[in-house]
Amino acid sequence: MKHKAKLANIISLLFAAAMLITALSACGSSPAANPTGSSQEKEDPTMPAAETPACAGDEPVIWAEKMRARKTEIIRNTMNADLFDERLLEYLSQNASGSYMASPLSFRYALGLLLAGAEGETRAELLKALGVSSEEEWIEYCLDFNGFVENFASDLERDVADFKEGQKQGWISSDEAEPFRALRVANSVWKADRIREDFKDAYRESVEKNYAAEYRSFTPANAVEKINEWADIKTEHMIEKLLPDDYPTDQLAVVLMNALYFKDAWETEFSKGLTKEGDFHTREGQTVKKEFMTTTDHFSYYEDGDTKLVILPMKGGVSMAFVLGSREGLAEKISKAETANVQVTIPKMDLETAFSSGELVDFLKAYGVSLAFDAGKADFSAMIDHQIFVSDIIQKTRIKLDEEGVEAAAVTAIVVEDTAFFEPDKPKVFTADEPFSFFIYTTCNETSAIMFAGEIVE
Repeated sequence: MKHKAKLANIISLLFAAAMLITALSACGSSPAANPTGSSQEKEDPTMPAAETPACAGDEPVIWAEKMRARKTEIIRNTMNADLFDERLLEYLSQNASGSYMASPLSFRYALGLLLAGAEGETRAELLKALGVSSEEEWIEYCLDFNGFVENFASDLERDVADFKEGQKQGWISSDEAEPFRALRVANSVWKADRIREDFKDAYRESVEKNYAAEYRSFTPANAVEKINEWADIKTEHMIEKLLPDDYPTDQLAVVLMNALYFKDAWETEFSKGLTKEGDFHTREGQTVKKEFMTTTDHFSYYEDGDTKLVILPMKGGVSMAFVLGSREGLAEKISKAETANVQVTIPKMDLETAFSSGELVDFLKAYGVSLAFDAGKADFSAMIDHQIFVSDIIQKTRIKLDEEGVEAAAVTAIVVEDTAFFEPDKPKVFTADEPFSFFIYTTCNETSAIMFAGEIVE
């Protein structure tokens, strides 16, 4: 995949820049072992303690004030760039052709399952390529995000309880839809039935504790069907088919998988009545028709002679950034972004991307990983007493973006074989009718967690 435009160091600057988060993202305060999110509510230090629902005697204005107090305010925070995300997104932006998206976070979890089984020089190469000094550093990042997932779920439970109380008291219409959003991470480790050796106890303990991994088995005859079914279920049918029907399975020994599913609503929804068809100017100079959504509200915004950027917040502590024009010096530009009244126009999306032709293998090789792909030298003896090596890495992603919010999913498989408020004013204008980048992210312990990122150029 060859990209015409050089985007050197631009993606990395985004993640070193100031980002919007919500006070909800105290996600590293209590790392969770279950990345799927627990239904057991935990105390959120960003929320008022021991708050009780409004009673029947409360006036509507008092109840409304309580609800506003529960909402987290949007702040700007300077992040330290994560080297792995930085490298991956820069590599893809320089080698992709056309519009694409990827999930650094999904790839990260799958690589964690692989790293846990590596030994010797194979392990050393992986650590260097991943930009960390130890496996513990890699795990800590994932555990921080697991904690955010748990907070995300408990915050939704509170919103639903408040919503139901509001309906009970008559301050919310019975016709209004109940709040809904989802953020789920699933990991699985698969082994071919024909291999007599089992995964080592220490490996199983590690991936169960740190990644909540489940164990599955397959045969050459049912491998594709079972793997695709798992991906389909874990992504709410957004990614129905990870592997093609003719994918070779005779030599499959181990498959390490991650699935990431996200669905959320905008803090400020787009009115469907304002959506209309318009022109999008592609990178190749062509004009194509797209459906454009428009809203006007206060968002974090920056503009100079070369760059425009805007960040749209979603419920539960996740944000989506859009960038037009030059991204040179982006860290400083985002740090200067201020809340402004902005008219935002962006196209609706339904984009699916597959990296299934060795792109992710090439990425790791470009950063010095070679032994993991060598049938005679790969050392995954911490995983299993069977000679194995990585033969393929596949990722599929999909995003659907409309007036209500965003739904996105990713599945990554590592295949292993044997051998603030302002008065209304004239709004700024941000219109994404030309190539732009997007990033869906949150923050865990002052490190950006990039769930999905991509470019729309056609």
